[in-house]
Amino acid sequence: MSDIVGGPDPSAITSVTAESSKTTGFDANRISEVKAWLTSQFDAVGKDVPDFEYTPRSIAELHKIATLSLAKTQASAIVANDYRQKAAEYRSQAARIREILESVGLAQESLPSNVVSSAHVLAKVANLLDVRDTELSSGRSFSTENSSRREES
Repeated sequence: MSDIVGGPDPSAITSVTAESSKTTGFDANRISEVKAWLTSQFDAVGKDVPDFEYTPRSIAELHKIATLSLAKTQASAIVANDYRQKAAEYRSQAARIREILESVGLAQESLPSNVVSSAHVLAKVANLLDVRDTELSSGRSFSTENSSRREES
């Protein structure tokens, strides 16, 4: 599957000079990068890379797309890892808080149902408003930010 991409053999093309390959992106390194990227993309969905003609324009455009795709893939992997780490930290913090509440007799099971449902509603509202800190000062700063956002709109 090393030579799935059809068209003329890149090493056999002699009409492209070294100078024009710098400006058009039609060089062996870019071709190999494009082939590797295409293969990985099509392999991911279980298909073969379709045949196409190697032209300076096609290689240049595919190289741009491949470069952007790889950058976005790396960025999304970083974000996903960050979310996984934060989720683990939140679970750990929740377990710690649960233990503290249970030790002082405030386990969720021992609270009245209206208190539990109010706490759930409060948590949902905080999530919707993207409130990260429950300190009074952060609530004031949130309302100030929210007011300034509305004024800008």
